[in-house]
Amino acid sequence: MISPLQHVTSIGMNRRELLLGSVAVTSLAGIQPANAKTVRYGAAAMKENLRDDPLYREALIKHCDIIVPMNDLKWEALRPAPGTFAFEDADRTIAFARSNGKTVRGHALCWYEALPNWVREIKSAKEAESLLRNHIETVVWNYRGIVPSWDVVNEAIAHDPSKQGIWRDGYWQKTLGERHIEIAFDAAAKTDVKTQLVYNDYDLENTGERETLRRKHTLDLVRRLRDKNIPIHAIGFQAHLYAERTIDEDGLARFARDLKALDVAILVTELDVIDWRIPGSISERDKAAAEHVSRFLNAVSAEAPLDSIVTWGISDRYSWVPEHFKRRDDLANRPLPLDDQFKEKPMLAAIKQFIAKQ
Repeated sequence: MISPLQHVTSIGMNRRELLLGSVAVTSLAGIQPANAKTVRYGAAAMKENLRDDPLYREALIKHCDIIVPMNDLKWEALRPAPGTFAFEDADRTIAFARSNGKTVRGHALCWYEALPNWVREIKSAKEAESLLRNHIETVVWNYRGIVPSWDVVNEAIAHDPSKQGIWRDGYWQKTLGERHIEIAFDAAAKTDVKTQLVYNDYDLENTGERETLRRKHTLDLVRRLRDKNIPIHAIGFQAHLYAERTIDEDGLARFARDLKALDVAILVTELDVIDWRIPGSISERDKAAAEHVSRFLNAVSAEAPLDSIVTWGISDRYSWVPEHFKRRDDLANRPLPLDDQFKEKPMLAAIKQFIAKQ
C-alpha cells in the first residue's frame, strides 16, 4: 500500500500548488483572524449543480463563507478501486470555493455509508485498519493547508441507543469495533496537526430519551478520545430539524457546557428543516421553519458560541428532503434558505440575524 507522500507525488504537485494558490486558507480551529466574523455561514455543494446551474454558483458565491463538497470527499467518490484515489471532482469543487474566497470543510473521512463494494468485501480487521489509516492519511495529507476542518467520523452512534446499543452496526463497527473511531481520529491528527477534527452526528437537539442518550454517548466519545490523548476539536450538529419536534433547550445547554469545559467547539454542519408536517400557506410555512431554526440556533449557542453554520444545500431546487419526507398535500418541500428560484426566504434572514447578534 502506497504512503500518502508517495501518492501525492504520483498525482503530481501541480494540482496541489493550484489549489493552494487559489486563496489563503482560513482556519476553522479557533484561530480566526481578528477581523473574521464570529460565526460564518456556508452550504454543502453538489458538483453536478456547480457544473450545470449558474444561479446555483452565484448563490454560493453571494451568500456563503464556507463551502462543503457534499459527496466528492466520500469514499464512494474517492476510491473507485483498491490502491486508487480519484481526487478530480473534489478538486474542482474545492478550487471553485477557494477561487471565490471561501473556506472549505471536508466531509467525511469515516462513515458507514457511501463505501464502494470492494471495501465491504474486506473482512480482516488487520486489513480494514490498514485501509482506514491509509485512506485518511492520504486524503488529509493531500488537502493539508487546503481543507482546515474535517468530519473525521460521521454517525457512529446508533440511531436509538436504548434499543440498539451504543454503536451503529455499520461496516467499520462490525470489522473493527468502536476502535475504528480512535483509529480515524488518530490517523487524521497525526497527518495534519493544524486541521480541526470533528465528530459529526444527527438528532442531538430534540427532547426525548433517544436524543438524550445520543448526547450522552457523544460526550462519552469525546472524553474517551481525550483520555487516550487523541485530539478531537469539535462536535458537528447535523441539525436536520423536524419542525414538529421540540428543541431540548435545557439538554442542549447542559451538553454545550460540558463540551465547553472540555474545550470542544460546536459546529452546525448540515442544517435544513424537514417541513413535511408544517401546515398553512407558503408564507406561514416559511415563517414557521425560520422560527424553528432560530429556536435551535439560540438554544445550541446559549452556553457556548457556535463555530459555524452550514446548511445541507442552499436552494429548495436541490435537496434530499423531498425524496425522503414528501408532504402528504403534494406541495413542494421548502427546507433550505433559498427557494427553488433562488429567492431569499425567512430562514436565511433568521440565520443572518443570528450571526449579526453574535
